[in-house]
Amino acid sequence: MPISNENQPLDLKSVLVDLAYYRKEERTAGNVQDPLIILTAYAQDELVYVEGKIVAFTPEAYAEVKRSRSNDLVNKFGPVYAVEFPIFLHRKLADVLVDSAIDLRDRHGYFTVVMDGLRTYDCAQKLQENRPDLVTLGLLARAGKSAHNRALAVDSKLFHFVDGTLVEADEHGHLDDFDMKANSRFYDGDMSNAARYNRLVRLQAWQRASIKHQLPIANLLSEFWDDRVTGSPEDFWRVLACRALCISLNGNPNTNPIVHSLKAELEGVHQRHVNQHTTRQDFAETAYRLFVATWNQLFTKQCKLQLSSVLGSGAGDPPALSDFIFHEWHHSIYDRDLVSASLPKQLRSDSDALTDSKASTDIVVNYENPLKALFLEAVNARTDKQKASQG
Repeated sequence: MPISNENQPLDLKSVLVDLAYYRKEERTAGNVQDPLIILTAYAQDELVYVEGKIVAFTPEAYAEVKRSRSNDLVNKFGPVYAVEFPIFLHRKLADVLVDSAIDLRDRHGYFTVVMDGLRTYDCAQKLQENRPDLVTLGLLARAGKSAHNRALAVDSKLFHFVDGTLVEADEHGHLDDFDMKANSRFYDGDMSNAARYNRLVRLQAWQRASIKHQLPIANLLSEFWDDRVTGSPEDFWRVLACRALCISLNGNPNTNPIVHSLKAELEGVHQRHVNQHTTRQDFAETAYRLFVATWNQLFTKQCKLQLSSVLGSGAGDPPALSDFIFHEWHHSIYDRDLVSASLPKQLRSDSDALTDSKASTDIVVNYENPLKALFLEAVNARTDKQKASQG
């Protein structure tokens, strides 16, 4: 069972896709609204959550919010990305994202607002320099440690229409919410029924799409808005935990002894791999055998039938080892890599600050709600295309 390429740089030009356009026609087939809305969180410092809506503030008002209620800022780390930088994602993960977004729209009427995908090493360094306190808190990974640095993680939030306006669906927390305890997918504290439901249907949509595309997803368990591939074979337990949560089965290693045992055994296998310098292939195959054995122990026949009912055919079977991508075994992507692949540089330059000031004024004057503006732009573009084809 060969595993994916080890320690190989990504062929960025062929692997990275621009989410704004990727499978666009399929996303809007049948004259339906695009389920993906792209809003690059870390390219701006003007957007604020107000009663579930994202609205643009003047610089003076934004500075006051930053002092008095910083958790309501859409961007808590400071503007780091170039203003016009698109959100890139690894093609395989983008396929899962697109299908999960279509699923959430068609089943529940939700729109997926994508706020971050690829985060180059350069930008990750800048973010951690801006907010070392949030690195300590655990909200931000150090440069080179995150799946975002390999374009193998995506951050998104669910929105829906209320009285013609896009409003954040209740998921008990914003993007980058400071309450790390409540951000956990295992959180069992005070939470509305709507939030629990929305977190569940998001997870189910992602797992359903992962099965369709044969790409195991280990949705980040500490942050409900972050969806990604596995880090290494040591993370196999996370895939099992996410699948369990889809049918309201306990996947928490702190409270489920079966999951706890797998997690501990995988840590041991990883340590032997490090100490004894075993090959990654041996590491993966040994870990995978433990994963499959635990999968069959945790998921009884009835559970497997329930998984197939909720997530589709085959959901009760463990993913094949050859399907996994381990992001820790890929190199981080730098801005220089993007440039050498004829792609735009992500880290903002000094000239971007001048662009920002004008863009900020324009967006406040023209749009009370930037998400609504993006939505209407997509509707108008589709209408224009239809008129052109009819004419």
